Amino acid sequence: MVRYDVLFQPGSIGSLHLKNRLIMPAMGTALADAEGQVTDRLVKYYQARASGGVSLITPQFAAVSPDSALPFTMTICEDACVADWRKVVEGVHEAGAAICIQLMHTGLILLYSEYIPEGASIAVPSMMPWLPGDKPYHVLAEEDIEAYVEDFVRAALRAKEAGADAVELHACHGCLVSSFLSPVTNRRTDQYGGSIENRSRFARQIIERLRKALGPEYPVWVRMNASDDMPGGITISEAAQQAAILEAAGADAISVSGGLEYWSTLSIPTYPYPKAPMLPLARKIKEAVKIPVIAAGKIDAELAAQAIEEGQADFVAMGRPLLADPELPNKVRQGRIDDVRRCIYCNNCLKSDPNAGPGSCSVNPYLYREGRYPSPTARKPKKVMVVGGGLGGMQTAVYLAERGHQVHLYEKESRLGGQWNVASATPGKEGYAVFSEYLQRLLKKYNVPISLATPVTRDMVTEIKPEAVVLATGAVPVSLRVPGVDGKTVVQGHDVIEGKVKPQGKIVVVGGRFIGMEVAIWLAEEGEDVSLITKAGLGENGIRLEKLTFKTLADKLVEMRIPLYLHATVLEITDQAVIFSMGGEVYSLPADTVILAVGMRSEDSLSRELEGAAGEIHMVGDCVAPRDAAEVAYQAMRVAAKI
Repeated sequence: MVRYDVLFQPGSIGSLHLKNRLIMPAMGTALADAEGQVTDRLVKYYQARASGGVSLITPQFAAVSPDSALPFTMTICEDACVADWRKVVEGVHEAGAAICIQLMHTGLILLYSEYIPEGASIAVPSMMPWLPGDKPYHVLAEEDIEAYVEDFVRAALRAKEAGADAVELHACHGCLVSSFLSPVTNRRTDQYGGSIENRSRFARQIIERLRKALGPEYPVWVRMNASDDMPGGITISEAAQQAAILEAAGADAISVSGGLEYWSTLSIPTYPYPKAPMLPLARKIKEAVKIPVIAAGKIDAELAAQAIEEGQADFVAMGRPLLADPELPNKVRQGRIDDVRRCIYCNNCLKSDPNAGPGSCSVNPYLYREGRYPSPTARKPKKVMVVGGGLGGMQTAVYLAERGHQVHLYEKESRLGGQWNVASATPGKEGYAVFSEYLQRLLKKYNVPISLATPVTRDMVTEIKPEAVVLATGAVPVSLRVPGVDGKTVVQGHDVIEGKVKPQGKIVVVGGRFIGMEVAIWLAEEGEDVSLITKAGLGENGIRLEKLTFKTLADKLVEMRIPLYLHATVLEITDQAVIFSMGGEVYSLPADTVILAVGMRSEDSLSRELEGAAGEIHMVGDCVAPRDAAEVAYQAMRVAAKI
């Protein structure tokens, strides 16, 4: 039995006393305005998490110098920034949490962000052969390092003036301080390079100077990589030594992370990763220091409680789980575990959707819209038919019921879930099922009638006379228009995932987006002989894929040495082979099974059949156009708000 109560024991970081062991770490938001100034939307976003019961909030990083500022991100490089930060601090305090301001110079992270401030260059400890040649770089001289140390000190003093309870030095993921710590990015031969002590000198000097400027009691800690997750990078044994050096310099805690953002995907582990991949690293750091250790990275409430109880960490930083459900701490503390809207680690929150805006969540459509939603109770409840029991239909039905409408949900299959059942059956995505289960619990809570195995027709709608109909009829897999595509060796990726067919012999997967990559990896892990063909580049040809998830899967394809035929056009499928063109030449690839993963087509025929049958007809989800789950959630919320 999980002892969740250990999460709600008070704890301390230096002189800062916290009411529980749950922390919200710094995450990007793009909620400041274009000039980097505070907005009401940003404050409400953090207030929602503070009132949700977390003990400490660390907002998105604060740039310590103008050359590390990013668009729509607050800086702390001028005295004028203090007033804006004070608004954030006061908002978080009013909502019941402490607040720590994270200080960072972006450094090589600009490679990941793909943005360089006008007139600026990427600050690096040394040049590396792998750096993209089309970017401007600046190798720091010792006087530059001293200037940046001063930038950190002045920024910390501004954070203290703004009322922040603590400051955190960002020294992970390839930022400027991180790049000095790592042997793969620091190839200097002076006092700032070479040995572990020398590579730690920049970070150590910052901590020492912060401690001197802020006083012995003001809490200061470091977020650092315990592993760069790449050959030649920081190892856990080196990181443990660096943590001890920073502890001796005056750090009050070590917050453990990992990965270089422009190379590794460990920094924000997505669904192919196992749970808590960095928790073993945090345990090793804890063995090396006497100060508190903060663990992070795909840790749910159960693992958090286990980590605290077993002494693997002193605090747990939950990032994406608090995006999915700001009330997670309160719900866990109150014993309402089934009410937690759990993160599925799809990383859609990292995408900027043209319809939903910057940042969106597959399970929480209210993310970054805390001041506007949920919608109020409907002034005039309506009788609404929702047709389709996939994600779009279930979410719309829930949001309508929350508003007081009389909702009835219809699904033509014998169970709810739709295409989400396919996603949940994909190896590595088993955790996706928790969202469908959560929605079904809400449907039961709101007493929404559900009719399964019930296709909806025009006559049925005419007889029921709803005031509004919401169509969420989803999408179906598409095929190729080539000879042989209807042959006995050709199957759909969805059918393979659901276990309806068993691939045999030499297998060729056609399609290089998520489903194609996932199926190819899965079958290769099962020992099958698999190749992959895609018409465009890997991951291309359609809506932009979330790049950390894409890179995680692409790295796996390379690691497993799965043959990839990119920019290849299938011309014909025979009983023995796939015939395709690539680079102006025609090739034949032996194939006993051909698996199609070439996209989806909206199933919208019912919308035409129902024209004029109801006063209001709305469409949600893939039946409008194939889309990701975050877009579906946003659209479901918007439709429910209109009715």
